Amino acid sequence: MEKAFKILVICAAAAWLISSCESSDSAGYKEKMTLFCYAKADSTIDSLFLMRTGDVNESISLNSLGISGAAVVLFEKSAEDYAYSVVDTLHEYSERPGIYYLAENEFPGGFKTGYFYKIEAEHSDHGHVYAETVCPPELDDILVRNYKTGQEMVAMQVDPAASDTVYYRRGKGFDDVKLITCSFDSLSIILDGRIASYRLVPDDICRTDTSFWLEDTTETVWEDYPTETQIFKDREKYGSDFFEYYIRSISINWYALYHSGIHTLVLSSCDKVFRSYMETVYGGEERYSNVVNGLGLFSLSNSSSVRSRYRVYVKSLENKYP
Repeated sequence: MEKAFKILVICAAAAWLISSCESSDSAGYKEKMTLFCYAKADSTIDSLFLMRTGDVNESISLNSLGISGAAVVLFEKSAEDYAYSVVDTLHEYSERPGIYYLAENEFPGGFKTGYFYKIEAEHSDHGHVYAETVCPPELDDILVRNYKTGQEMVAMQVDPAASDTVYYRRGKGFDDVKLITCSFDSLSIILDGRIASYRLVPDDICRTDTSFWLEDTTETVWEDYPTETQIFKDREKYGSDFFEYYIRSISINWYALYHSGIHTLVLSSCDKVFRSYMETVYGGEERYSNVVNGLGLFSLSNSSSVRSRYRVYVKSLENKYP
């Protein structure tokens, strides 16, 4: 989360610098409030980052840019409601300035599918920002297979002890060694303008287990390998028309599984906000933001499907990660 937020702030600063250089009138730096919150259905908010943008020559860090003492409030409404109602006010971590959370007992059940949500943040010195989104429905008809054996994998919710073994080896290109294939019903997410994503989360034991490749055992390297969200895109349909991000199936290839050991594969449905953001990331445009009066992202995903999580045991056929 922290790395994603840093990237967002750096991009904002770079965009401002470029626009200033291209303008004949040198406009002064104008500080903005930045809000970043990526939350999940059925869960509460564990980390909402509220920061100010940094000046061009300023060192960027969460400690120096964090906005402490703000009033951050979460609102919700159902599809039938006319107006938002207050869920609760977020709390700031005592030793983490600018990072806010909402306890589970203050938000029973967490974010609900089909409900609309709004976050407002106000500070006497930095102004007022807000952002809105809707919690997306889960993915339907998920089917995950071991590419080599062709066998269907068993979801963790069906059998918590189930695990499937895949054998890692390097390919000559990015797509020539497939390990896992995933498919699902894409009609609803096309009609809703959403996207699907996956996360591969290595178990914590990967940090110290002897089966883990040597250069991946340090904390520094581990922090360089966050649980990135990859985008499902059908290459045959990728273009500039309505089906630019048409979702049909996905292959997880060798380069995505650089950690030896047990992984958790999480398949998620993402809201329109995240889709819009990722379209700008891959399109090379200025990063999309749904924060009014500021910068950042308030986005929701849903991995609540019965078949959304799988255990994958990666065995390496190589001596180490190249």
